[in-house]
Amino acid sequence: MGDILAAPLPGPSGLTRRGFTSLALAALAAGIAPVPLAAAHAAGEVAGGGRLLPRYPLAPAGSGWDAFQALMDYDPRDDADAPYFQSQVRRARRIAPFAATQAHPALDPVPGVASLSDCYGPLAAGVPEETLMRRRHGAPLPGGVQVPRIFTYHDIVVGWRGTGMIPNPALVDVAHRNGALALGTIFQPDHRLYDGSAAPMLEVARRMVDLADYFGFDGYFVNFENGTEEAEAQVLDWVAAMRDEAKRRGLADFHIQFYDGGTDMDWLMRRRGNRPGQGFADSTMLDQGWSRYGGPGNCCSGAPVAPLEVRGYCLRNGFDPRAVAYFGLQLYPGPGYLGAAAPQVIHPNDGAYAYGGLQVYSVEDGLRNLLRVVRTQRALPGEPPGAPSDRRILGILERQFFSGQSQNPAADNAPDAAQAQAYLPGPRGRHRYTDHDPAAPKPTDQLNLPMTYGVANFIAERSVIGGFPFLTRFNTGDGDRFHVGGAIVADRPWFNLGIQDILPTWQWRVEPMAGPLPQRADLLTVDYAYDTAFDGGSSLAITGVLGPANATRVWLYKTALAVDGGVAHLVLKGQGSDALRLGLVFADAPARPAWLPLGGAHRQQLPGGWSRLTLPLAPYRGRTIAAVLLGAASAAATPLPVDIRLGELYFGPPPADVAMPVPRGLTVEACAASAEGRWAEVRLRWAPEPAAAYHDIYAAAEGAAGDDWIWQGRVTGTAYHITAAPMGAGGQVRLRLRAVPHGPQALPGTPAEVIAMAS
Repeated sequence: MGDILAAPLPGPSGLTRRGFTSLALAALAAGIAPVPLAAAHAAGEVAGGGRLLPRYPLAPAGSGWDAFQALMDYDPRDDADAPYFQSQVRRARRIAPFAATQAHPALDPVPGVASLSDCYGPLAAGVPEETLMRRRHGAPLPGGVQVPRIFTYHDIVVGWRGTGMIPNPALVDVAHRNGALALGTIFQPDHRLYDGSAAPMLEVARRMVDLADYFGFDGYFVNFENGTEEAEAQVLDWVAAMRDEAKRRGLADFHIQFYDGGTDMDWLMRRRGNRPGQGFADSTMLDQGWSRYGGPGNCCSGAPVAPLEVRGYCLRNGFDPRAVAYFGLQLYPGPGYLGAAAPQVIHPNDGAYAYGGLQVYSVEDGLRNLLRVVRTQRALPGEPPGAPSDRRILGILERQFFSGQSQNPAADNAPDAAQAQAYLPGPRGRHRYTDHDPAAPKPTDQLNLPMTYGVANFIAERSVIGGFPFLTRFNTGDGDRFHVGGAIVADRPWFNLGIQDILPTWQWRVEPMAGPLPQRADLLTVDYAYDTAFDGGSSLAITGVLGPANATRVWLYKTALAVDGGVAHLVLKGQGSDALRLGLVFADAPARPAWLPLGGAHRQQLPGGWSRLTLPLAPYRGRTIAAVLLGAASAAATPLPVDIRLGELYFGPPPADVAMPVPRGLTVEACAASAEGRWAEVRLRWAPEPAAAYHDIYAAAEGAAGDDWIWQGRVTGTAYHITAAPMGAGGQVRLRLRAVPHGPQALPGTPAEVIAMAS
């Protein structure tokens, strides 16, 4: 894999990371130890974090610690900072594949994506990436923050950079919400972890499972390169011990993915105890050497091996290669490499062959690198540079990577002649690429490879929408302000991937209303909008001009909703909404969607100009909704401008007027005033509430005597770090905590209140 670590470990491979901290030998030497609450409050510990910033669990604590012993002694239940990094979102179960609604019905639904993922990435130069990766949520940073928005193809999400073994809880939240496994990373483990020289190996294995169990993630990506054959055998025994311990505890989702810098399946997916189909690890990542890749830094040690050989090895040993073998694709030097290499693993669009899954490495990094090259040429006329423009362009680049160059996952996205020529290997059949240097660009830079095929051309989309109720507000997990019930409750930028909604399955599958005919430029367009929202920071924008000839349908969600009454409702605002209709694709007649005009829906006016339109589902009792579409059509001769914001989509029982319970156990752990005395940092804790999807935190406005409250954040856990709450007279900070339900309710829950005193 790519050499992107400032000081890489020696060896020919090097799946290494710039500034990464984990259980690598260097990190163990530096120390990984819990830090008492008081020590974590040292001013300036992390740039922009303040005095009360919770310390990331087991992050390096400087020299002088016995790091191995610190790990063995560490108990998160004794660490005052640990609750701020727990994920409490359980992994959602996915619905069964249904070829009729797949963007490419002939694709094999088994192969998936395993990613080595950034949680957040800085868009401006000079912002420490590790600082971002150790934040669950945050306020604006210079230049903005990259927040990924497409998780519908992932089976495994690995927290890859900056945090260490314990993945960012926001990344775990969003992976679980979308039904994917979330793994931490054990990077080049020190021998004391697995050889029994400092503690019994089984005891170390139990400690690793303890961490996953407490912090709410599903296991580890074990990266062990350049070791001896004896050491690799010990590591695999350690891996097996972790899996045995997890099984003993009933942790059914626990998963180990193994990587050793090679493509020798005999080691990567060894059988355990000569039992067919039972490996030491659950899955493996093959180094890019399988594709004869020669990338930046000559990174790959694995000898070339044909994907067909991998398939043969797996089948001979009782493994399904589609589920256990993930073919590595190094994408930080340029995301277009997907189109050059992935067709060797899976035949695009029809899956005529499928030898395994795709492991996409640092695609977020690659998209940021590409953004820096194309941001000027991709800017709209008159669009000022900055975070909003970068967010829009990154959205396009992300869709091109996942949905293909057309940004439509149902298109074939095949390369044209010039693009195909760019994909051809060089001399001796190897792909030889260089890293991009803005001061000295080269034709061989991997960044020059075009993005053509997207992930959707190889991997069938996944979905977790298998039961009522289903609710989305199209909240991407970032925004320029925050809205609740259509009202603005905070007027400042923010980011928190952990509260991202289940976003549309297809981004964007737009077709003529009559069916999947060739793409047309005059169809309505769809994208996320940040100018307004009903709940969160974003809504879904449907824009364009309708006429008699360009009726449009948009595929939103893949579902398996068995109808037994209930309602569907949409919350929307804007111009042209009378042309909209809700489309329901039923499993018993997938080629004939039912279109429900919104003109006849029951309409309720809401604050902020929003309307809730409700449609009964009783006429479809006994049928199963396999997909949800949105359509727009106009028979008028005069062009109809359409500029609509969709703020909420709901399927389920009619919302009941039942208030949420008052949060229990709200306490202030610490409160500290800013230097100028106007703002305060606060650490809050409270008791779990099973009925709550989230908790919202508010602070009274500075000098407010009435009911003037400013939103401070939303979180899925039971702890929150407020960075800048308004401070009143005498250093008082008035705070509220409100439980947010899983579905829409007419009555807001009564909040809990507390007063903090800043010191």
